[in-house]
Amino acid sequence: MQNQASGRTHIALKPLSAVVALAIAQWTLPVWAQDAQDAQPDPNKIQSVVVTANKRVERLENVPMAISVISEQEIQANNIREIEDVIALTPSLTQASGTTAANNALFMRGIGTVSVGIGVESDVAVIIDDIPIAVQFQAFRDLADVSRIEVLKGPQSTLFGKSAVAGAINIVTKPVNGPMTYRGSYYRTDDGEWRVAASAGGRLSDTFAMRLAANKNEMPGNFTNLTTGEKVNGSSGNTFMGKLTWTPIRDLDIDILPHYNKQQNSRGVTAVNGFYRTTGSAAAGNLVRTDADLATAYMNGNPQLPASTTLAGINPYDKNNRYVRRDFPTGINSKTAGTGLKFSYRLPSDATLMSISSYEHYTANDYRDQDFVDVPTIARPGETTFSVGNNQFGTYEINSKTQELRLVSPDASKFRYVAGLWWAKNTIDRHFIRGFCVAPSTCTASSPSSPTNYYTDIYNINKAVFGQVTWDFLPTWTLVAGARHNIEESGYNYIRNFYTDQLDRATFKPGPVGIDQFSSSGNMDVANTGKLSVQKQVTPDLMVYAMTATGHKGKAYDVTSGLKASAAFPVDPETSRTYELGAKANLFHGRMAVAAVAYKTDFKGYQQNTSFVLPNDPTIYTQLNSIPKVRTKGFELDTSFIVTTGLTVKASVAYTRPTIVDWKNGPCYQDNTNPAIGTTGLGEGGSLGGWNRSCFAIVPGSKTGVQDLSGGIFPGTPKIKVNIGSNYDWKFASLPFSAFVNGNVRYQSDYQTNINNDPRSVNNAYTIADLGFGIRDNHDRYRLSFRVNNLFDRFYIGNANASGPSYRAGPTASSPAITVNSWVPPRDVFRYFSVKLDVKF
Repeated sequence: MQNQASGRTHIALKPLSAVVALAIAQWTLPVWAQDAQDAQPDPNKIQSVVVTANKRVERLENVPMAISVISEQEIQANNIREIEDVIALTPSLTQASGTTAANNALFMRGIGTVSVGIGVESDVAVIIDDIPIAVQFQAFRDLADVSRIEVLKGPQSTLFGKSAVAGAINIVTKPVNGPMTYRGSYYRTDDGEWRVAASAGGRLSDTFAMRLAANKNEMPGNFTNLTTGEKVNGSSGNTFMGKLTWTPIRDLDIDILPHYNKQQNSRGVTAVNGFYRTTGSAAAGNLVRTDADLATAYMNGNPQLPASTTLAGINPYDKNNRYVRRDFPTGINSKTAGTGLKFSYRLPSDATLMSISSYEHYTANDYRDQDFVDVPTIARPGETTFSVGNNQFGTYEINSKTQELRLVSPDASKFRYVAGLWWAKNTIDRHFIRGFCVAPSTCTASSPSSPTNYYTDIYNINKAVFGQVTWDFLPTWTLVAGARHNIEESGYNYIRNFYTDQLDRATFKPGPVGIDQFSSSGNMDVANTGKLSVQKQVTPDLMVYAMTATGHKGKAYDVTSGLKASAAFPVDPETSRTYELGAKANLFHGRMAVAAVAYKTDFKGYQQNTSFVLPNDPTIYTQLNSIPKVRTKGFELDTSFIVTTGLTVKASVAYTRPTIVDWKNGPCYQDNTNPAIGTTGLGEGGSLGGWNRSCFAIVPGSKTGVQDLSGGIFPGTPKIKVNIGSNYDWKFASLPFSAFVNGNVRYQSDYQTNINNDPRSVNNAYTIADLGFGIRDNHDRYRLSFRVNNLFDRFYIGNANASGPSYRAGPTASSPAITVNSWVPPRDVFRYFSVKLDVKF
């Protein structure tokens, strides 16, 4: 049924009203049947989960480290299709959303790298089938044909290298086994999202097996662009994956892993959802917030940009405003193509020698409407009337090659080992244009719209030798020790000018060497990382452990388009050290599994891009900082419990406290309640007028301010994050199908979103509940499921400090400032309904 007012296609659920009522009463998750040829597990015991966190297959309960696993059943039940869905179900993970998907970042235990440049690596590695991705934002794409997702918490540099200084996400696709099986699925929501997937896989002969999977999806978006009438803040994509397994001779397996992804992403469009002025002082306790008058408001205080035009048809006071005006796209369109090649040979000693090679090529075009409106905001040279918009756009080209040799010992010995050699080369090319400036104007970084036009490329070559041993040195005691020696070579080239009409290399003329041209190569970084743990099997069902590990991430380069080129010298490496105490137990005769851990991790030389804006300038500037010391500590609990046959409850809790231990020259935030006193330019207590009261001039008389953020909150992560799900499956003796219901509740407390600790940049706490139900064939030939995401339609804002336009209460640059809030909605900020059909034959 189509609702003409909202444009939403509503799914009729009346025939299933009885199932809905029963589902609400039970609040459960489905159990997806094993293949008919598989042995049926004991329904009254928690089943063992295998992981490859140590580059060998092990049972989760035996691994002395904190790992959360999302199984294939949970992927199916929660309709997981991308990294954002994984974050919602994993309390130890959070996400920092950038101006486009290319600037998104993963945070593990409160630590991650926010970067808009190509010269800074992530803190959280993402690995797909033993092959790491080159740049983290490439992970924000479809997760097709996935068997399980392992979230490895804390430094993983010993086995997974330099981009795992805070943790790693290990994604394992579905294996090839059994006879040929064909699967298909169709997914549809009432707000226009749809997905179609198909796969075929199995053994064709004794020596050859294959699996092919294809996926196509589209999410139109949950904002409406009044300029074009189109939906924005959505995504669409096509994905193809293959897995070909050949056994040409006994004990030798060869796997070929081709993959392709094409993605269109319009996320990052911000909508105004607050428009007010403040008077008084927070320090004096008389701060008052009053809605600003739209009729007398002007963008940047410019008489050519009245709010009545730039915000026409938009209610800027509405906290859940979903309308925008844009005359230029915001988002990123990308293509990824590559393949992996694996050789696995079982030696006469039963050890396995492996060779894992990969190549991946990634290209992308990114865009952003930098003035946030659909009218011109820039005048051409010699003109006073605006006729040009303030936009930015660019391209990425990334090539990644990897080679690993790995030797894995047999599992039966009391002394087990993994040893290997690693080589990788990544090259990243970036072209970026922002703003507008053309001849005959003299264009500089300080010209209107802060124009820039640059080409830059980064390379890094990594070589490493690594190893890890596991020794059962006493009947109930086990020691794990690992080490990695890593050598990295890196460098870059950077050329820039400020003429935005020079669109290709043939017309591009860079500025002077040493001012707009920089290059460096052969920068070496040698590092050693390690891991040591001891575990005690207290009883057959209880294991405790203590672990310490170190992480290392190489040098970084600030090749961005800030106020000045800072790329001349690399930023020092980032290091980490963690301490963990944990326990894993099976209780109540195998009906309950529990994993608990307390940890503390220190990061030194933390590499962080800080974004900021200047008064009357909507342009977002960035600068790479090296924060002397950051710390995160906390407690995590993962548990599964079979309440009764068919009913399982799973809960995860994370208490996370990331803090800035030492950073005396941190960025300030603007505060118009701290006005300058007289003509001194200084506000209360000698602070800089117009900035927060802890902001002081970097040197006497300077207008540039810093604040001592030592002891401050490191942003991006709630103190408490909880996820609770349950699953139930009804079996009917006389019917050819069973019924299931499923439910999930997640909660997170409020948290700071800006590293400058602006008290206005705080996300409120929220609780989101999801509910699903359906039926499935007893032979697993079909499964029909319905789901309600955000069951109680709880509104929340996922990024309280999203960038947006600047307005003043009058047509001059000195008119009183208006505070403008903007937001980008998460996928489930509004309730939506879905139906999914899975078939198998």
